[in-house]
Amino acid sequence: MVEFDKSKYKVKKLFEDGGFENGFYIVPLARDDDKSIPFETWKYNDSKKEPSWKIIQHYSRYCLWEDRKDEGDPNIIADNGGSKRVVYNPEEKSLRMTLDARKVYQGKSKNYKYWPHLLIDQRDICDYKNMPEGDEKKFYSANSDKIVAEYDIRILDYVPTTNPEDVNACQFVAYAYLNLVGANWIYFGISPFDNRGRIPFMFRKETGGNNHIYTLTTEQVFGSVENSLCPEPFNVKVSDEWTHVEVDLTPHIDAIMEAANRDNIFGRPVSRDEFYFSGTNIGFEIYGNISCTVELKNYNLVSYIKKEEE
Repeated sequence: MVEFDKSKYKVKKLFEDGGFENGFYIVPLARDDDKSIPFETWKYNDSKKEPSWKIIQHYSRYCLWEDRKDEGDPNIIADNGGSKRVVYNPEEKSLRMTLDARKVYQGKSKNYKYWPHLLIDQRDICDYKNMPEGDEKKFYSANSDKIVAEYDIRILDYVPTTNPEDVNACQFVAYAYLNLVGANWIYFGISPFDNRGRIPFMFRKETGGNNHIYTLTTEQVFGSVENSLCPEPFNVKVSDEWTHVEVDLTPHIDAIMEAANRDNIFGRPVSRDEFYFSGTNIGFEIYGNISCTVELKNYNLVSYIKKEEE
């Protein structure tokens, strides 16, 4: 838990619809870069508000929309091939996500080069470049006095591979997008678990792209490996109990600035006030014949600005 006197700060949650109440846009399978294909909309109530979140399903063989299975419950969307199932719980305001990569790999993950994904995504959360100076802009800035990542999570099911000679990676990852104004961004990883054990520290260039990835260690996310969702390799904690995660990102933003300037990552010196948070994604990446179900709620970045002394 992050300990500080929150009464001395003005507070803003950066992501809209933290309870997932307004439904989702469904991004077509493996065609999310084709703007001519419209997103479909999964609405499970009569909310007049447009969804803030998208469901993204890279490389997963079956499409949640085109191949959907009608289970007669508006709170459930699943594909007919059995690879993906998403359940909204209106009482908890939580989202239960299942990715069964066994349905994608069919026992032979090494013969399929992609990692199936099932993610929720929210981006372009502010028009930062055109915002006037003031508190509202500072909330989104990396120069906010504190930025805290929060979520509650539980792993409800985990069925590992039956082929130990194959690739066996199951990740539920969380990235916040930390943008340099007018340039590329950093995927800021606050990841819940990796079935291979400790989530390593990472700051590197994105494979095949121009952005960078900064990922916290398991200890930095949970306080210790023992308190994490995978204390030992392939020993995943399956439980009905919620695990609360709360991480102060502020010192890590300072570490990013120091490393970026030391290694001249952006071609010139940079500072915190040139960066802002523009969005997030969180969800599954699986490479192996593994099925996993995770439930998530209260996911957000919370920005704090110190009140003026009275």
